[in-house]
Amino acid sequence: MTKRLGLALASATIAAIAATATAVAHHSVAAGFDMEADIEITGTVRSMEFINPHARLFLDVEDDSGNVTTWTAWFTSANNLMRRGWRPTDLSVGTVVTVTGFPARDGSPQTYGGDTLLPDGRTLFGGNAPGQR
Repeated sequence: MTKRLGLALASATIAAIAATATAVAHHSVAAGFDMEADIEITGTVRSMEFINPHARLFLDVEDDSGNVTTWTAWFTSANNLMRRGWRPTDLSVGTVVTVTGFPARDGSPQTYGGDTLLPDGRTLFGGNAPGQR
């Protein structure tokens, strides 16, 4: 009986630690991105990662001087994007898209994406609540 109790206690402890680690790892979008500002970037798709917990789009953005900077557009999870109509074929490498979202608070080339305008005129919604921008 003591071995079973010890095993149950050890299992419960491990489960509690795992749950705590997951809860601590999650973060607020507002912590990293300025939810009071908008940014619009147009660039060429370098790659798209349909991953969880946040999908990411990497865009090569050229400035007026011809310098290219790779931007990261963060979105909600891949599961949510798929439910909203996103498909991996929508963002093929080389496609030029415009992403409107919230800029990174630290000034780095990142945005938390809201809308992504495709060349065919469709707009894909990526994470912000409608009317929140």
